[in-house]
Amino acid sequence: MKHYQVGLDVEVTGVKNGLYQIDINKSQLQKNGIFKELFTIFNAQNVDFWHHQEKIQNIDIPPIDAKLLKKANVTDIMGYTQNIAFLYLVYSEKFINIIKTFDIGRYYTFEVLIENITNKYYLLFMETIPLEEIDYQESIIYKGLIPKSESDYFTFDDFTKYKEFAELYPIHGFKKIAISKEYSKKDIIKIQASSRVFYSERLIDFLLDCGITGLQVAYNNSIQLEFV
Repeated sequence: MKHYQVGLDVEVTGVKNGLYQIDINKSQLQKNGIFKELFTIFNAQNVDFWHHQEKIQNIDIPPIDAKLLKKANVTDIMGYTQNIAFLYLVYSEKFINIIKTFDIGRYYTFEVLIENITNKYYLLFMETIPLEEIDYQESIIYKGLIPKSESDYFTFDDFTKYKEFAELYPIHGFKKIAISKEYSKKDIIKIQASSRVFYSERLIDFLLDCGITGLQVAYNNSIQLEFV
C-alpha cells in the first residue's frame, strides 16, 4: 500500500498569504488558566513531548474561539495563525468522521469554534512515531535545504549517529524514511521527522471522492516511506 504526504492546498484558501484562513488569539488563550495544560504539553520547548504523548488524553479544555480572515474560503482543511506547537491545521467534523473509519491509530481532537461558521472544526493530533524508531540504515538523509550532489546524502548505523549528524547540520531533511512493517497497513502515519503526515492511497482516494476541500497530496514530491 502506497503512502503520500498531505498538507494544506494553499491555492484554495482565498487569502493572499495562502497559509491560513482563520485566526486564534493565542496570547489571550495563554493568559487563561484553563488552557494551561494545553500549552504546557504542546510546547516546542517540551523535550519530553514525543515520549509522553499519552499525557495528551488528560487535557480537558473548552472550545477554542477563532475568526475567519477577510476573503478566506471555508474548506474542510484550514490553516490557522498563531500556531500551537505540533497542531498544524484545523479540520472539519466531516473530515474527522471520515478518517476515524480507517486504521489511523490513536488521535486527539480539540474543538475550534469559528465565528459565524456553524460547522464544527477541530485541531487534530495523531500519535507520532519518534525519531528513535526510524531505521537509519535504510533511510536516506540529506544536508541543507536542497541537496546539490550525491555527497549530500547520508545513511547512518543508528539513531545516535544520526543525532550527531543533526547537531552538526541542523538544516537537513529526509529523502526516504524507513520504519517497521507493523505500520504498513495503517492509513495515517505521523513521524516526528516530518511535519507533514503520510496518508494511504486508499484514504486519499476516499477523501477526494467525498469532496473534502483544502487537501493537497504530494504525489510527486513526497518523502519516500518504506517498511522494513
